[in-house]
Amino acid sequence: MDLGIANKVALVTGGSHGIGRAISEDLGRAGCRVVVAARGQQKIDDTVAAIKNAGGQAIGVSADLTVFSDYPKMIEQAKAAFGLPDIAIYSPVAPPPGGFNEYTDDDFDLAYAYVVKGFAHFARAVVPGMKEKRWGRIVTIGSGCAKWPVRMTTANFSYVLANTHRPAALGLSRSLADELGPFGITVNTIPPGFIETGESYDAFFQQCADNAGLSFEAFMADLLKRIPLKRFGRPEEVSALAAFLCSQNAGYITGQYMVVDGGNMETYY
Repeated sequence: MDLGIANKVALVTGGSHGIGRAISEDLGRAGCRVVVAARGQQKIDDTVAAIKNAGGQAIGVSADLTVFSDYPKMIEQAKAAFGLPDIAIYSPVAPPPGGFNEYTDDDFDLAYAYVVKGFAHFARAVVPGMKEKRWGRIVTIGSGCAKWPVRMTTANFSYVLANTHRPAALGLSRSLADELGPFGITVNTIPPGFIETGESYDAFFQQCADNAGLSFEAFMADLLKRIPLKRFGRPEEVSALAAFLCSQNAGYITGQYMVVDGGNMETYY
């Protein structure tokens, strides 16, 4: 399918691993000039090489989403290489699992900064260029917690920081969709279900299993039985939707929360 976005400039945060890498590669195959923003230089280089080897155009930008001064730097480097971003993918630093008594006020403030304020800084960085062009696509990789809080009684783990701050991020996304619509800019959120993304995925659920007093194998088996498709998802199954939302034909889709979870989300939380 021709997405109609050849030569568009796409900035992908967290673009060197997991879902972010899959999105970077899909947008590269669609003809976008991709700016891969992440922290680990080796993974950045590997992703840029993969895009180029497939015939695409890409550069890597070393950036830390927890450092707000890095956001305008990403834009400057994108502009120098390809131009201002037309497409922007935001994947925030996810808060750790855990219950209310495990976290201090500082922990709540930090999670809010990463999940909500980080997105605000990202939007401030990418939106002016999109307004000038009167065209843009912003996609955030969100969480099911924004609508269905994770509950210890049903999920075997607590996720109080995400349960608290993910709804705020979704509220910001939908508010931006309203404000930016007149400029031809769409804003949508994709909350993935349980997606196989490698080491970080395993480490997160190992912590959840430890908190629940279960072995990793038992914890993961319990998650699996709750998913109607009886498997965990693949990054490519999320990136395919992200790429479509960035396409020309998705121009009438905005302010949406589109779940990719194997049918699990509404029954699980």
